[in-house]
Amino acid sequence: MNKRRFFITGLLLIVAMSFVFANGTEESTTPATGTGGQGSVLVGDPSEQYYMITFTSGQDYWKSCYEGFEEAGAQFGIETVYAGDPTPDVAKQVTVFDQVAARQPMGIAVTCANAEALRESINRAVADGIAVVTFDSDSPDSDRATYLATGNEEAGAAAAEYLASVMPEGGNVALLYMVGTENSEARAKGFEDWTLENPDSKLTVVAKVNDRGEQTEAARNMSAQLQADPSINAIVCLDSPASLAAPTVVQEAGRTDITIVTFDTDTAILDMIKNGQIAATLAQGTYNMGYLSMKFLYDMAHDLPAKALPSYIDTGITVVTAENADEYYM
Repeated sequence: MNKRRFFITGLLLIVAMSFVFANGTEESTTPATGTGGQGSVLVGDPSEQYYMITFTSGQDYWKSCYEGFEEAGAQFGIETVYAGDPTPDVAKQVTVFDQVAARQPMGIAVTCANAEALRESINRAVADGIAVVTFDSDSPDSDRATYLATGNEEAGAAAAEYLASVMPEGGNVALLYMVGTENSEARAKGFEDWTLENPDSKLTVVAKVNDRGEQTEAARNMSAQLQADPSINAIVCLDSPASLAAPTVVQEAGRTDITIVTFDTDTAILDMIKNGQIAATLAQGTYNMGYLSMKFLYDMAHDLPAKALPSYIDTGITVVTAENADEYYM
């Protein structure tokens, strides 16, 4: 936590000078304390509500995002609410967003299962005076104020560079991810571009396998791909469902020659790094995404023009191996 807060302090000095599950099945609310949080300078109205909306809402990945969002909200003494649908279904996320917007909160931070599908909903909310930012996965053609995320192409390149370092003879790589999502497609592009720019790595992407945003689908489809192409000796998992599924698939196939690189820092992923099933994972700045999203929503709700915000903020990436995995347990 201290590392994350130190990073945020520096990032805030650069980008700004301090200027819920609501689909009818799940919702989590953090009430306002009314104190503005320890060390707070600005204090909001306890009646103010700010929402974070995600898809596949049960994943550990989002918990860190909301932790940052919640802590920033506590500093302002306002109420934060975490909303989302537990599936990757795009239509359900649109419904959740529209339901939240109908409540007229002060601001919404949303990660988009599909950029185009959420565009009109975001635009309507902004037109109604609701501050909106996107994080992790964008809707770039919408009227959202800013986008906070990992530099996904750079992250994909970092995954390729790491894989090359532990597979000096090269290999045949399968990319496992939710095909069509903006962030994962950018990671796939970054990975492929790095291999093309560094042919001496001898890494070749031989398959792109769709996990459809679900761990069971990831396992089923990756297992089929390994049977169809036994030359695959590396799997790079570009999202959390893929990262949780691939080690089990490899173990059940009896393959000890496959190197796995993943994304995210779920507890199970960290455990599998420590026991050797996963070589490394790419840790994203999830806490930073949530914290800065809340900061910017508050600023806009209190008269900072959206145009004063940067259009994009890279919240950082770190390679996590067995040597530093203990630092990333929640």
